[in-house]
Amino acid sequence: MNVPTIPLPDSRCDERDTMFARAARRKRTRPYGEYYARKPELQPVDDWLRSMPPLLSEGTVFFDPEISAEAERFFEAIPAFEPEASTVAHWAESFARANDPAAVLKDMALALGAVAAGVAEIDEEFVYSHRGRHDQHYGETIEPSHTRALVFLVEMDHQQMGRSPTAEVIRESAKQYYRSALISLTMCAVLERAGHAARSQHDAHYDLILPPLAVKAGLGELGRNNILIADRYGSRVRIGAVSLSLPLALDDPVDLGAAYFCEICKKCADNCPSKALSVGERVPVRGINKWPTKVESCYAYWRRVGTDCGICMASCPFSHKNNAFHNLVRWGIRHSRLFARFGLWCDDLIYGRKWMSRRFHS
Repeated sequence: MNVPTIPLPDSRCDERDTMFARAARRKRTRPYGEYYARKPELQPVDDWLRSMPPLLSEGTVFFDPEISAEAERFFEAIPAFEPEASTVAHWAESFARANDPAAVLKDMALALGAVAAGVAEIDEEFVYSHRGRHDQHYGETIEPSHTRALVFLVEMDHQQMGRSPTAEVIRESAKQYYRSALISLTMCAVLERAGHAARSQHDAHYDLILPPLAVKAGLGELGRNNILIADRYGSRVRIGAVSLSLPLALDDPVDLGAAYFCEICKKCADNCPSKALSVGERVPVRGINKWPTKVESCYAYWRRVGTDCGICMASCPFSHKNNAFHNLVRWGIRHSRLFARFGLWCDDLIYGRKWMSRRFHS
């Protein structure tokens, strides 16, 4: 079996340069002044994006007061989450008796709601160089301090993602971001009780760039949409992790056939309403050949509709239901390029090339 090689970028990424961090800047604050003193070319487009209604707010295309309020409650619950003492005690006891700590951590992630988990070594190229999401920690240097990441996936509901880009999809995102925070924070509490330093990697609190680490941990491949394509779930996943320095056994990357399939498919790019995804060939991005994403165009569409869209995730043929039929097709794509072409032809025939939200075509 050939284990895929995971290329490393030629430099570390600064979280301050990510679209979410740029969108979080507020005028007349120190981080705002510092950032645009260094990146004045981004100030006009970022100010324009911030002038649009925020996600989940009135004035956006798919605003739904009930659904938006529910999504907000999930996001607001993340900072307030406290692991249950009985759960922590149970898993701490299991961890203390374990001969294979990686297996216990994976079992814990699955028991708490993950659908897959793996272990990757942390290369410093996948650690942000500086924090940028929150004003109180803005500009802090991040020193690589852990050697391993226990990476896990939570599933985005197929039916809810089928309603992309309406309000239901951001509610599902919020729900799964909360679930991933619950898992990683609980795992951290267990590890700390056992005397091991650990850090939760969850929504808006990332030191690590999780998609490439998920690839290293054997959880999938990166697609044309620059989102993880996971076995059995496609792009319908959110990623969480715990970083630590225990000598956990590493998992190998996997070949799902996605690299070739994404070359010939292009459904995510063809259906992207903002045309943010590339329909062309891979190009060098920080030293790695990949399909680029126009993040400003993508985020502008989010702000216009008030949701996190999800069309590129839901339209991906790998994102069909986790059932025997679709898993057989996934197996064929993994093992044969000829079958991959046949599978894409069948997918176009059955599901069509153009994305049709179930919200309007049920």
